[in-house]
Amino acid sequence: MDTVSLANAYVASTQAQTGQALQAKLLKMSADQQAGVVALLEAGAQGLESAQAAPPQGLGTAIDVTA
Repeated sequence: MDTVSLANAYVASTQAQTGQALQAKLLKMSADQQAGVVALLEAGAQGLESAQAAPPQGLGTAIDVTA
C-alpha cells in the first residue's frame, strides 16, 4: 500500500468513529429528553390524583347556611 492509501484509510476510520460517537451522543440526549417528559407526565398525573382526592376533615366539605 502506498502512503495515500494508508492516509485515506486512516481518515475514513476516523470519520466512522466520529460518526458513531455522535450517533451515541444523540441517542443518549434523546433518551434523557424522553425520561424528562415521562417525569413531567408522572408529576402531572400525581397532581391530578391529589386534586381529585377528598380534602382533609374540616376544610369545607359541608356548609351550614342556617341563620
